[in-house]
Amino acid sequence: MKKKVIYITDLSLPSNKAQATHIFKMLDNFLIYLNSALLICPTLKNDTKLSYFKNYYNLHNNKKIEIFPLFKKMYIDSFLKRIIFGFKVALKLSGEKNLVISRSLISSFFLSIFKVKHFLEIHQELKGITKFLLIDLKFIYSKHIIKVIFISEGLAKFYNLKKNKSVVLHDACDLRDFKRKKTITKKIKNIYYFGSFYKGRGIEIIKKLSNITPEFNYYVYGKRNEKISSSKNFKVFPIVTYKKLTNLIGKADLLLMPYQSKISISSENVKDDISKFISPLKMFEYMASGTPIISSDLRVLKETLIDRKNSILVKNYTNPFSWKSAIIKIVNNLNLRKKISLNSIISASKNTWEIRVKKIIELYNYKIK
Repeated sequence: MKKKVIYITDLSLPSNKAQATHIFKMLDNFLIYLNSALLICPTLKNDTKLSYFKNYYNLHNNKKIEIFPLFKKMYIDSFLKRIIFGFKVALKLSGEKNLVISRSLISSFFLSIFKVKHFLEIHQELKGITKFLLIDLKFIYSKHIIKVIFISEGLAKFYNLKKNKSVVLHDACDLRDFKRKKTITKKIKNIYYFGSFYKGRGIEIIKKLSNITPEFNYYVYGKRNEKISSSKNFKVFPIVTYKKLTNLIGKADLLLMPYQSKISISSENVKDDISKFISPLKMFEYMASGTPIISSDLRVLKETLIDRKNSILVKNYTNPFSWKSAIIKIVNNLNLRKKISLNSIISASKNTWEIRVKKIIELYNYKIK
């Protein structure tokens, strides 16, 4: 029997959001064990070819990923469109017996109605009509949802589902993208940040840091439409492809994750706060590179990060002078940097996409050779 994975996203493609990286790295690693992959999305701009995604995300598997858009024309996202999308997904997959994963909440609702067994991935707090359908009407307990996959322990505790109904699988990394051995040198000069500039990501902290530590160069990558400009030792760059990002990370002497107490998921949803639930993709990519990380001391991040073992954690993360102290601490301790670098790689090896997909395959009861 040919084994196949079907992945559902309500994200139109191509996209520069982290969710798109998550999806394609998952599919790439599923194809280590399964024969084929189908990605269902709302729209595919200009019929973008698979070769574009292979290059953008540095995909390693040569098996084909079929991308199936349900709408021919690009559309303005709305709840009505998500309802139509979810219904069309369920209609298309009616009677499906392969491994199905949904990042689309509405699609999960319709898949349950159509009695299609699937996994549901949840990465943030549910609100509005999706909360009503899945939580209040208890569709999240549908026997057709094999497992609800939560991105962090914090999110799993928030929903507090029965243990046999959910599983926590953090985001991950692909060690094949970080083969270059990291050399920890005595001198530290270049400090990098990669990620979005949305509210709560700490870009303003880095800007202030650059002013009080002129001896270091700060490079921040991820600008979209934000009004922020470069200065003498604070250089701003647009978002880059995943493939380019993996190369740039290797140039850093230190990597920053200055998350704040409230974190927005996008520029549109500035009121949404994911600070208690995040499992940042870049955290695992940072660790895989072996470059020492300095991060905010958020509880959810400590599910993975351990102070002075695989990172330096800043307790007073709203104060740029606390970040300066953390940087000086690690600059003056070469042995600590080497220790953090080694342990980061070890932590990354325990959080790979391959390990993540193997767990899902085993939960589905596909036998792995």
